[in-house]
Amino acid sequence: LGDVYKRQMENGKELVLYAVHLSAYTSDGVIANEQAEMLLSDMQSEYEKGNYVIAGGDFNQIFPNGLDKYPNTHKDLWEPGTISEHIMPEGWTLAYDLETPSCRLLNQPYDPSDTENTQHYVIDGFILSPNVELVSVNTLDEGFTYSDHNPVKLQVKLSSEK
Repeated sequence: LGDVYKRQMENGKELVLYAVHLSAYTSDGVIANEQAEMLLSDMQSEYEKGNYVIAGGDFNQIFPNGLDKYPNTHKDLWEPGTISEHIMPEGWTLAYDLETPSCRLLNQPYDPSDTENTQHYVIDGFILSPNVELVSVNTLDEGFTYSDHNPVKLQVKLSSEK
């Protein structure tokens, strides 16, 4: 799934960060869904200890309403599954930005003017525990200069309550 980083906070709680890269190439998204459920279970355990919990990265699943913003025009090529909001525990937040795509299809060299053959997705984002308040989330439009992904910037506020 990815790496886990923990940092002790001044209030005695830990900030637990999951850097994720879920499976991409499954025929029906079942493996990515199973990975997401396992991730959420681990995150819930950390939250129940009183910790702040954030998972972020490439979920290889389209975030809610992502296909409305960036419809799939290449049904014959790879299409990620969709993250179901129904798997989210109550009070947890999916944090993502639909204004700028976070990923592009790798079917050809990138040409931003070739909108007919270029497919974009929003598959990068975050999951926040209830004690982590979303301040902002923005995908930085780097024009896919360094990767097939654009970076996503997250700003949060840690709650003093569980």
